[in-house]
This record gives sequence, C-alpha cells and structure tokens, in this order.
Amino acid sequence: MFTVTGCIILSAGIFMVVNGCKKTKFLKKYEQENKSSDGSIQFASMQLSRTHGANKNLYKVIIAMGFFTGLFGLILIGYGLNFFIYAA
Repeated sequence: MFTVTGCIILSAGIFMVVNGCKKTKFLKKYEQENKSSDGSIQFASMQLSRTHGANKNLYKVIIAMGFFTGLFGLILIGYGLNFFIYAA
C-alpha cells in the first residue's frame, strides 16, 4: 500500500521539478534574448516586468515543493519496502 502511494507521490514530485525547470529555462532564454548592453532586461511594460519576476519566483517554489514531494514519496516507498524497521 505504501509502495504504490509512494510511487504516485514520487512521480508527482518528479513532474513538478521537471516542469518547473522547463519553465525556468524558458524565462532565462527570454532574459538572454532581451538583455541590453548594460546587462538589464528590457520589457515592453512594467506589468510584464512584474509578471516575469513573479513567474520566476513561482517556478522556484514549484521546484522546491516538487523536491520535497518527491522526498516524501521516497520515504513512503521506504516504509513500504520495510527499510525503516528497527531490529534490536
């Protein structure tokens, strides 16, 4: 029971990390393409700048939460496979 649940949670965590990394890579590509000579990033409006910053932080949080979700899934798999048994 724990093993199946752990696998499902682990796969959700992996999905979150991979999806967050893809989106972050897309944002970094945008930054590279729109960088001015002094190193600042050019946006068409202030709203787009704020949205870009918010998305960047959102994907960092998604990556972190995906990591901890995957870790929780691994712990459940460990319990399902009896890795955490105390034998005296």
